[in-house]
Amino acid sequence: MLFDSTGPSPAQASPAPPVFAAASKNVAGQAEAPLFAYTRADSTPEHRTSVVIDAARHAAAPIDRNVFGNFIEHLGDVVYPGLWAQALLNPNLERIELGDTEPQAWHLEGATWQEGGWNSARCVRMAGKAALMQDVSLPAHRTRDYVLTFAARTVTLASQESALTLTIQGIGAKKQGEIYLQREERITEAAWQTHRLMLRLPAGRVAKGERTRFVVQHSGAGAVEIDQIEIFPADSLQGMDPDVLRKAQEWHMPLVRWPGGNFASGYHWQDGIGPRAQRPTRRNAAWGGIEPNHFGTEEFLAFCHRLHVEPQLTVNAGDGTPEEAADWVRYCNAPATTDVWGRRRAANGHPAPYDVRLWEVGNELYGSWQIGHTVAADNAARYVRFRDALLQADPHLRLIATGKGDEFMPDGLRHDADWNRRLLEAAVTDKRPAPDYLSIHPLVPLPGNLKSFSYADQYASAMAHPAFLDRVLLPDLARLIASVPGAKGKTKLAVTEWGLIVGGAGWQNGPNHDAQAGAIYNALALNAMLRHSDLVTLANMTAFMHGGGIKKPEGVVIVDPQYWTQQLYAASGILTPVAVAAVGPGQDVPARGFLPAVADVPDVDVFAALTADAQTLVVFAVNRHLTDSRPLKLQLDGFVVRSLTATLLTAPDPQARNTLEHPDAVAPHPFPVPPWPHAPHANWQTTLPPHSLAVFTLHRHAAPPSVKP
Repeated sequence: MLFDSTGPSPAQASPAPPVFAAASKNVAGQAEAPLFAYTRADSTPEHRTSVVIDAARHAAAPIDRNVFGNFIEHLGDVVYPGLWAQALLNPNLERIELGDTEPQAWHLEGATWQEGGWNSARCVRMAGKAALMQDVSLPAHRTRDYVLTFAARTVTLASQESALTLTIQGIGAKKQGEIYLQREERITEAAWQTHRLMLRLPAGRVAKGERTRFVVQHSGAGAVEIDQIEIFPADSLQGMDPDVLRKAQEWHMPLVRWPGGNFASGYHWQDGIGPRAQRPTRRNAAWGGIEPNHFGTEEFLAFCHRLHVEPQLTVNAGDGTPEEAADWVRYCNAPATTDVWGRRRAANGHPAPYDVRLWEVGNELYGSWQIGHTVAADNAARYVRFRDALLQADPHLRLIATGKGDEFMPDGLRHDADWNRRLLEAAVTDKRPAPDYLSIHPLVPLPGNLKSFSYADQYASAMAHPAFLDRVLLPDLARLIASVPGAKGKTKLAVTEWGLIVGGAGWQNGPNHDAQAGAIYNALALNAMLRHSDLVTLANMTAFMHGGGIKKPEGVVIVDPQYWTQQLYAASGILTPVAVAAVGPGQDVPARGFLPAVADVPDVDVFAALTADAQTLVVFAVNRHLTDSRPLKLQLDGFVVRSLTATLLTAPDPQARNTLEHPDAVAPHPFPVPPWPHAPHANWQTTLPPHSLAVFTLHRHAAPPSVKP
């Protein structure tokens, strides 16, 4: 491979292990040298990284677009009131914890919380001047129109009239008690009746991101019981927030995993089907809080259909059973004419099968935090039971088994390998099919046990972790899978959760998923996985609305920096990785806490790939250095450049983040770079700011040359 003559040659540089994932191939199908190589050279002029990209040398396997997947978990405000547009929490007024003295998220004044609700366990009884209220964030910046529904009945003599006054009013020092909207509804029937009111906020009264108070107050001599109160923006789409859907559409996600995550290990899918008013409210078994089950199977599959993404369903292998999981498959896929669950689906409004093909068996069953967690041998046996039940329900499924890849020190790697080997060997016993995918969750929870280290040290260790994935974790898994007859050649890797995540108190003070640092980690991890295109064929970034992704502070949709990283990669159209050889400065990162030592971590990490028509080459260059810019020199072989455009994602501070007040503080922008020189084998140079991602899109001048032998 050729290197810039102004920098040191590989022989002059200090030795470093090559960084590679997928071997290249020549026209005879014979393996060549590693496709991706890095040689450390700390003494290059101006700390320059020189890169030779050979667009005529291709990876043995194309990129599977499913590596740009995502996942939705019922956690915090991700679904309610995040993706789900309905603004009120606990709309069924239910008890969540045994010690609750009033319905969670609501405040009562003079009202009685009692048993005997409408299609639910509890309701609120109101007499005299009793009131029921909840603070709420309405998207007034987007729409003034709302649909309020509730169920109510009178519980007194017909001669004793009752009415409910429904108010949206201001809160806070400047707007306390200011009435924005008020409606009165008479309650006259002794049987439960549903009421539907169209509400319109006055123009200009409610500011963007302003919290308001929704108040229901009783008047009259009688008494009223009320239940199941909902406020939907009139512009909601099948119950979902249109701003969230718009950002999701612009993300170019190929698939989405649901319902988790830890939540999946306590989720019973039958709670989330059928008429919404008849679904039970539960305590979120994994995370605590309110789970009204209003966003269930039908809603998630409607979300996928609207965005043209493939659904990836995680079955409950924690406290669920194989039979329950198989029934879910039948509900989704069986014909309505011959199957009881297919008929149930049709009765719920969807006669045609959903035809869900991708199913994940369990989530992190190795972890003590997980409902139904277990040991390696039992996980292997459990997978076999679930697999057999699922494939009996539908033999055409693609299955993901719960693998392990969350420990990074030597002892932990042995634990991971034992778990994965037992699983694969049990799966192929008696020539039964190996799983289509083995899942891993190589998450980085910060600060974790790195809390005593400086920000610079935490950052260095976190940004070195993708190099560890690239050089150690992923190759080890490839070798393990290849060593199990029946799994070799079939089982691929599904990285169904990945990224920086919350690792305890003070997480906001260190590198985290909400900040530019999270975006840089995301880019480095994507580069690592894309280099292993023959192994990693599915991945779900953490996450849709928790971790780095879409946020909805006070009803206003914004995005984290990491959203942009994922979008830049997913929208690029890349298909075929090509050879990249880099020479430049790097660093040795010692072991810190749970994160391993990684030697020769390059300051600048580069990945390149061709689009499907081979007419465009996209180069992703990440400067992981915390404080310093790095010059980057590129040379291309096998590709004659007609034009070049560049996009840059950076920020003055790696802790920079987007907020309600400054939603575009971190966003990609055009990157002014020199034009590409047209002389053969010419070098081209630019400078990458610290903690930045640059995307260079090069369009081919002429027909592509043939692949080199």
